[in-house]
Amino acid sequence: EETAVPPTPVPEVEATAEPEVVIPGPVELQSATVQIYAKFETRGQLQTNWTGSGTIVSADGLILTNAHVASPLSPGLAALYNEPEFIFGDEPDALVVGLVESADLPPVETYLAEVRAADGVLDLAVIQITETVDGQPVDADSLNLPFVNLGDSDLLNLGDEIQVYGFPGAGGDTITFTRGDVSGFESEDRVGTRAWIKTDTTFSPGNSGGLGANAQGEVVGVPSFTLEAAGGSINRLRSVNLAKPLIDAAHSGSSYESPYVVAGTGSESLELVTWAEDFDSDTSCAISPVSAYAAGTPAAVAVFAYKGMADGEQFAVAWFLEDELLFADIFSWEYGKSGDCFAVYIHNQGDPIDTGMYEVELYAGQELDLAGSATVAVGGTAVAAPSGGVQVDGVITDADSGKPIREAVVFVLNPGVDLDAWLDDPSDADVYAFAETNAQGEFELSRLLERGVEYPAIAGKEGFRPNDGFLFFEADDPDFITLELTLSR
Repeated sequence: EETAVPPTPVPEVEATAEPEVVIPGPVELQSATVQIYAKFETRGQLQTNWTGSGTIVSADGLILTNAHVASPLSPGLAALYNEPEFIFGDEPDALVVGLVESADLPPVETYLAEVRAADGVLDLAVIQITETVDGQPVDADSLNLPFVNLGDSDLLNLGDEIQVYGFPGAGGDTITFTRGDVSGFESEDRVGTRAWIKTDTTFSPGNSGGLGANAQGEVVGVPSFTLEAAGGSINRLRSVNLAKPLIDAAHSGSSYESPYVVAGTGSESLELVTWAEDFDSDTSCAISPVSAYAAGTPAAVAVFAYKGMADGEQFAVAWFLEDELLFADIFSWEYGKSGDCFAVYIHNQGDPIDTGMYEVELYAGQELDLAGSATVAVGGTAVAAPSGGVQVDGVITDADSGKPIREAVVFVLNPGVDLDAWLDDPSDADVYAFAETNAQGEFELSRLLERGVEYPAIAGKEGFRPNDGFLFFEADDPDFITLELTLSR
């Protein structure tokens, strides 16, 4: 007879609890948001020139921010915003990082940081904490700072939540938190799709470089700029996925080079062909060439020949009146490697432009180096460009050091004027042509000089002995003459 064997009981196994995902809240996120102070040395003291915001993205002190906050001369930045300060300004002497100890109080200046990677086209930068604010080196591995994890900006959808943390400046010096939604995305020619995240949440200039977080408390964007429109304002954040190569480079200590910047050829050159009353909109060549303008002229047009250019490289046109910057236009060059005519002009909406000495400077390449310039007088009597005249340019250097002299002046007087008498009692009426040197010591006379005519001329600058003499060109001299002048102290 078979005996039934009772079944072996199955032991109960306790279910393993899945780890709880902790989503950082405003308190944690504010602790990882910093204020960045761009400081310049003045009379031996560091003074704050501007401020921005940043996000700590690693415990060892890497901070993500905007290039215009930390490194405003980054190649590509000037063209992105068409902002002349990003050409003629300076990099900060120091970057100070302020930490939030309480939402009720302004941040405390705690550390110094250095730029580890920057991309002007993206307007992104990564800086690394290196010292305490009083100059003591820090061990990055022992900092153990609060930080925010990187999210994936490609996973964002319309209507998703966006939280923005930063220091807008308006309404006080404490940290500010705003919340809104993703309202759209924008592409950019060189950058690609989802270059920008649009949001209806509000932020101000001081928020630049701060934290744009998703509902999970991860970095998904960097607040960068606001575009005002008739229907209101739309704020834009740079997608964090574009920042990851910069962060990786900063982590590894490797150098970062923007894949979006067209470096240029290094041999860009633009030479003045003529000033003119107008130019042909199809060819950009001159209409009615002149060498000076009468008072009341509505515009001044300079036509240049160019070579050594590269499509896509940065290019800038800056206009000065009596050495004061009037405006600058920065854009990507799209006119080919070389050509006979490229026209630039200044106008006053149909009204007369101011009288005085105008200079236009042209910059090209990754570092926006000076590639050409020209000067012209507005006021007095308009002078048509003389046929067969000689265009004179040159460079003025220090006779002792060989260095170029900036803001030296060259006066060419009317034929027959007594130079010594003019020096004793200068008169603008006796001046035939004028030039002033740029930062490279280069100049170009405002008018062509006629052949067979002797012109008294003098070059000088305060602190140097003048260099005077006569300019005379014969029929077989070339159309373009370059002078090399020196001044002694």
